[in-house]
Amino acid sequence: MERGKLFYFSRFFIRLGIGRWTAAVESPDGPAVYVCSHRNLSGPLATLCWLPFAPRPWVLHVFLERESCRKQYRDYTFSRRFGMPGPLASLAAWASSGYVSRLMNSLGAVPVYRGMAQLGATFRESIAALQRGESLLIFPDVDYTSDSGGIGEIYEGFLLLERLWRKKAEEPLDFIPLRLDASARTITAGRTVRFNRDADWKEELVRVREALREEINRK
Repeated sequence: MERGKLFYFSRFFIRLGIGRWTAAVESPDGPAVYVCSHRNLSGPLATLCWLPFAPRPWVLHVFLERESCRKQYRDYTFSRRFGMPGPLASLAAWASSGYVSRLMNSLGAVPVYRGMAQLGATFRESIAALQRGESLLIFPDVDYTSDSGGIGEIYEGFLLLERLWRKKAEEPLDFIPLRLDASARTITAGRTVRFNRDADWKEELVRVREALREEINRK
């Protein structure tokens, strides 16, 4: 997909801030789901700024609309996580929420509605994007604030994409793990993982989840 001007403007300055990363990842031939560790925001910054193609990231829905973004920053990010006093947290949230929400829309983020009635909208938009040949980028860490080099426990709900995809396509969906090496400043792709459609779904869910974890954590 074509990203907006705000993304490219922002990427210039973010690249200056995080430095150059080398992405040894080929552009996908068709629809694919890339899976990467969040690593306290370093994962999204590195991949979105340096991958040679434009996957659509899954992003918590509150960050795509200014008012909900402001509340998230005020009530959690700046206050509880960063320990800012109330007035300062409110000011920081007000100052940053407009930019962040516009940026998320500029990079084509897919809103993720966790545990909400609108969760189906996340999957519908994702499947529609995949049908157009677009790729997705998902950071499924349970502990997304961890700075460790790999990935720990992960949410597996995103793997339901395959269950919906099998209604649309004859071939299983490609799940491609991405490894980050902060010391070498490289992004590399692990082995593609696919569901075996002839096997038991629950067993495959565990196998694919653990295969992705293993590939992301491989040294």
